[in-house]
Amino acid sequence: MSDNNVTQTTELNTQETPPRDPMIKRVVILAVVVAAVCCLIALFLFNDHLNLDTILRWGKYLTTGRGEETVTYTFDSHSSNRYEGFEEGLAVASIGGLNIYDKDGEESLVMQKQLEIPALMANEDMALAYDVGGHSLIALHKKRGPVLDLDLTHPILDAYLSEEGTVCLSSSESGYRSVLSAYNERQELIYRWLSSSTYFPCCAISSDGSIMAAVALGQAEGVFESTLCLFKTDSEQIQKRIDLGSDLIYDLAFLNDELLCAVGETAIQFVSLNGDIVGSYPYDGAHLKDIDLGGDGFLTLTMNKYRAGNRFSLVTVNERGKELSYLFVGKEILDLSACGRYIAALTPGKLTVYTRSLSVYYEMTDVSDVTSVVMRKDGTVLLIRAGEAELYVP
Repeated sequence: MSDNNVTQTTELNTQETPPRDPMIKRVVILAVVVAAVCCLIALFLFNDHLNLDTILRWGKYLTTGRGEETVTYTFDSHSSNRYEGFEEGLAVASIGGLNIYDKDGEESLVMQKQLEIPALMANEDMALAYDVGGHSLIALHKKRGPVLDLDLTHPILDAYLSEEGTVCLSSSESGYRSVLSAYNERQELIYRWLSSSTYFPCCAISSDGSIMAAVALGQAEGVFESTLCLFKTDSEQIQKRIDLGSDLIYDLAFLNDELLCAVGETAIQFVSLNGDIVGSYPYDGAHLKDIDLGGDGFLTLTMNKYRAGNRFSLVTVNERGKELSYLFVGKEILDLSACGRYIAALTPGKLTVYTRSLSVYYEMTDVSDVTSVVMRKDGTVLLIRAGEAELYVP
């Protein structure tokens, strides 16, 4: 009898539970989908205003205990030192050579070389330094150590390191005005171009090493002109010549595998590998003081209204020359560093970190002795002082 009662009670309870309405299920699913879509739209529209990196930094630094201590890098102090972020550490080019420091501030790689006026470039795996107007070029790979150690007979005019580790440089030899050299990702010499009649003061190379670009200086009917020349590193001929007009070109870089930018005295020109000028950003009478290509999908420019004075502005430009944001700063910008979605601008007495829309991400005023800054992708910044760099985690 007891078992029958239990069975009967269970059956009655089952009958009293009504079946779930399929319409309710559909409504719930639709609500979840709409909410997800709204979140994605909000993430896209308000990306610059979201502080997701704050959460990531908290997980990365505070939970490991590193948020309670200061990571400090020490090195020989010199006014000509150059600095670049390298992995989670720092690369320093100095008159004594090239030094790599890891995320804990310890020196991990070193290559000694006399570099009177050092220039420095770095990607995720490799750092390259050379003596501007000198004869030495060196490179360190994070796993392979020293990978290039060049001592040339004539001065180096320019050098370039791609994201994948290919390298090119412009120099000269006896009997030639310019010699262009290209190295693959294993730093093996794969191409040389010798010019007896033309100067090539700027050069760049694609990530796969298949295309090298260089700017040639010349004259046409008594007027100065700049010409962008494209070389295939498996061919002995110049593949394309693109007229850049009478602007003096300061620098040349690959923005991606299909697009170059030529930084000139009066404008930046954007050139596709098929030879088309796809965009430009004229300075409209202002003077370019600094430029950083480290932003994700944008360039950051420091402009001054006059050659002298402190009428400085910050400008972000996309990869077709369209101005994204403009900010009048009104005082001298001592140093500029862009990385990922952030821009660090050092002015007398203040460091300001902006998003690419030039809205303020954070500020700090205790920077009276800071001489340089290195922005990092996660929103942290390295503060360079005499002989040391300190990691600041906001």
